[in-house]
Formats: sequence, structure tokens, C-alpha cells
Amino acid sequence: MRYYIFLVLFVLISCKGKNTKTEPVKKAERIKLSEVEEVTAAVSALLPLPNAFQLKRAKKWHDASGENWLVLYETGAYIEIGQTEASAKLSAVLYQKTDSGFVQKWKMNDNISNCELDITCAFYDDHLSVTDLDSNGIAEITLVYALSCKGDVSPNEKKLIMYEGTNKYAIRGEELMIMQKDSIGGTMQIDPAFSKAPAVFLSFAKEYWGRFGLQKYE
Repeated sequence: MRYYIFLVLFVLISCKGKNTKTEPVKKAERIKLSEVEEVTAAVSALLPLPNAFQLKRAKKWHDASGENWLVLYETGAYIEIGQTEASAKLSAVLYQKTDSGFVQKWKMNDNISNCELDITCAFYDDHLSVTDLDSNGIAEITLVYALSCKGDVSPNEKKLIMYEGTNKYAIRGEELMIMQKDSIGGTMQIDPAFSKAPAVFLSFAKEYWGRFGLQKYE
């Protein structure tokens, strides 16, 4: 009987003495946004050109969603058969490259129609931004462009569009014109959707908005 009691105590002491701690589970390493590559020259051979549009620019990158290609198109001013007024369009399309080809994730369009005056419908030069401001592995895409139909010296309408995945945010307003001590335009209307986004999105968008469409006259 004593032998069995001793055996039980020995087993209990042995089990207690063992290290029962487990190694913490390592979190999966988050995929970071890759370097953004210029692919304008390559995209025309891979994707069809929309009717009446001209290829403006194309860039690609990798993030947690996969390999992404953003393609920008513009028509410039044109007059349709039977019309006397000009029109112009622009478009941005995000594709994801898969083993079976390119899949469209979203498409943005804007236009000016039936303009008898000077027409503008174009992305600003070097406007395209691809970031990961909230460090979640999904890129934010920011586009800025101008729209107008006018015959005087006044500010163009200006728009900033930001996407994260299929979530869309916008700032709409006017370019800012500074003439000596006076200024014209510069209005800015912030999309309520920004209230549901990380605060850093709006901070970045406001700063980025100010980089484009500023005209100074001495």
C-alpha cells in the first residue's frame, strides 16, 4: 500500500515540475505594400483600350489583396457627329491580375458634356498616389483631376477621389487662384464617408488636395 502511495506522489511531483508553458503563437507577418511600378508602356498590350479613350497612365503594385493594376484614360475634347458642342471624359479602372487574367475591381468615370466654351476634363500631372496610411496591407489610391466648361478666367472644378478596396471617399471643390492680394475659388466639400474612415485618410487627403490646382498671378 505504501508503495502505491509513494508512486502516486512521485507522479504528481514529476508532473508539477514540468514546464507547462507553451510558446506564444507567432502572428502571421502582414503583407506590406510593394513599390509602385510604372507600366504604361506594357498595359496597352495586355488590356483593351476603351472606345474613344486614350491611355493616360498605368501603374501596378502588390498588397494583401494581390497584384493590382490601375489604368487611367482620357478622351480629350471631342465633338460627336451631328453635334456642335464639345464633350470630354476621363476614367480610372483598377484591375487585379490573377492566373486566369485581369479582373476589374472598380471603375470611376467623370465627364463634361455639351460645352460651347473651353473644356477641361483631365487628371493633373503626377497626381496619382498609392499609399497604406493605416498599415493594414491594403493600398489607398488617391486621384485628383479638374473639370470645367468656361469662357473666362475662373477656377476649374476640382475633385479628389480616394479608394481603399471598394470603399470610396471624395473631396469636391474648386482650384485656388491667387491674384496679388486677392484670391478666388478654393472651396472644399468633404464627403461624409470620411467620418467612417481612419482619421489619417482625411488628414492626407486635405494635404494632397492643396498640392494641385493652385494658380498664382502676379
